[in-house]
Amino acid sequence: MNIFSVLAIVLIACSKAGPPPMPADPCMVEGIDTCNQKRPLIASINLSAEKQTMHSFGASDCWGIKFIGKNWPEEKRNQIADLLFSKEVDAQGNPKGIGLSMWRINIGAGSFEQGDESQIASPWRREESFLLADDSYDFTKQAGNQWFAKAAKDRGVENFLLFSISPPVHMTKNGKAFAPGGEDLGKLNLKPGKMVAFADFLSETAKHYSNSGIPINYLSPLNEPQWDWTAGSNGLASQEGTPATNEEAVTLIKALDQQLTQKGLSTKIAAGEVAAVNYAFGPVANAAQRSDVFNYFWNPSSAGYIGSLPTVAPVLSAHSYFAQPDVSSLISNREQLAARMQSVNPSVGYWQSEYCILGAEDNIQGNGRDLGIQTALYIARIVHTDIVVGNASSWQWWLGVSPSDYKDGLVYVADNSGTMGELASTQQDGLVYPSKMLWAFGNYARFIRPGMIRVDASLEKNTDTRTAATNLMLSAYKNPTTKEFVLVLINMTIVEEEMNLSGIQLASDEVHVYTTSGTQELRHQVKSGSDPMIITPKSVITITGTYQ
Repeated sequence: MNIFSVLAIVLIACSKAGPPPMPADPCMVEGIDTCNQKRPLIASINLSAEKQTMHSFGASDCWGIKFIGKNWPEEKRNQIADLLFSKEVDAQGNPKGIGLSMWRINIGAGSFEQGDESQIASPWRREESFLLADDSYDFTKQAGNQWFAKAAKDRGVENFLLFSISPPVHMTKNGKAFAPGGEDLGKLNLKPGKMVAFADFLSETAKHYSNSGIPINYLSPLNEPQWDWTAGSNGLASQEGTPATNEEAVTLIKALDQQLTQKGLSTKIAAGEVAAVNYAFGPVANAAQRSDVFNYFWNPSSAGYIGSLPTVAPVLSAHSYFAQPDVSSLISNREQLAARMQSVNPSVGYWQSEYCILGAEDNIQGNGRDLGIQTALYIARIVHTDIVVGNASSWQWWLGVSPSDYKDGLVYVADNSGTMGELASTQQDGLVYPSKMLWAFGNYARFIRPGMIRVDASLEKNTDTRTAATNLMLSAYKNPTTKEFVLVLINMTIVEEEMNLSGIQLASDEVHVYTTSGTQELRHQVKSGSDPMIITPKSVITITGTYQ
């Protein structure tokens, strides 16, 4: 053994074992980093946690229906009616329309017959009246409105509501369908001693429609009485309208209650149409007699309590105009409304009965028609918040059809050259443009049918209402009789997500998915309910199925 062998033995004997080899990365499975992999969000549905019973989704026939329903080619009238009312689907299961369950019919005041003497600037905003100056009736008037009402009935619309904006012009103080102002500022534009006559007119209109095969479920006698509805500095008014104090409103409601009862009509009074959500629970500037409407109407200790009148429906209707300058107020106004109603009279339901985008609010403005998805997402968020935070059981859009370069229509029309506006050339014929607002609203209206019950739903990472409003929103509904469930999701972001359902025992693994996005309009797909659901970026998605 030489010296080198001895040194080798010594080195081996004295050496320590090296560190063990590094274990394999537990996150890596078959080459995929499972620790950083995006997993589906959990949608937790509690079918036992029942909220409000849903009543309806609707829109109104102001202003252009009088021309379109009377003058336009029947094929185009039916095209528009199908878009608004149809519950049919095509061969691929895609809905042909949004299946509205409420149609609001305007009761005109007679400004149309006055022409330019009406001092209402646009003929599109003037309306005919059934009641003539000699107190006789001509029920051939408002033929366009009546055509669309029948079209809605033929397509299965469940609820019809008549609404009045002004008394007939020969009953008003100034002979116009807008208010005179002056010493009568903020007061009902009705001649002394005409309250019963006005109520009789409203009830006769309901009777006419019902006798014509259009059962009028509800009648709303005043619309946005918190506004003054006077002419502008040029002497012209923008539309028909009248203010009213809370006391005057109740006097009219009582007179109408008597007329409906005496005529044996089943029509119920849906009172309110409050000009803005916050006026329902708070003050109107410089108009204390038109403020805090819910308390005045529905507090049993109020002098204006209407809850004991037999034809009054237990609902307050209000409008979502100007109630969301930002996300914070979008939510807080609904929270305050719900809290006020709960504390004053929890037996009364809430209807959001009119909305479109009027002014600038939360990075969007009323001017400029938008047929695309961005405005549709904004509208969907308001629908969601009114239902989930404000507990609305009915949600009603303003104009079913609009000719204007404005964000106020579900279906848009233009003249045959494509020019927008309240034009003479569009009164006889024109082009039809469905909007994404139509289809996104349809994600609610087409599937959440009258009598369905909203249930508790939450989406992982979006359980806070304010966080959800700028990211992902979820609401859920059920039909206890048919065991059908409906989920509506809104993705405000540009990020695709996946979602797994929790809390629903599916009766069938097959679910139906309807997507409205920048490229899709209630596009129908059949999916497996046990698989993750894809939440498309910037989309509104409805999922339907059955539960055990």
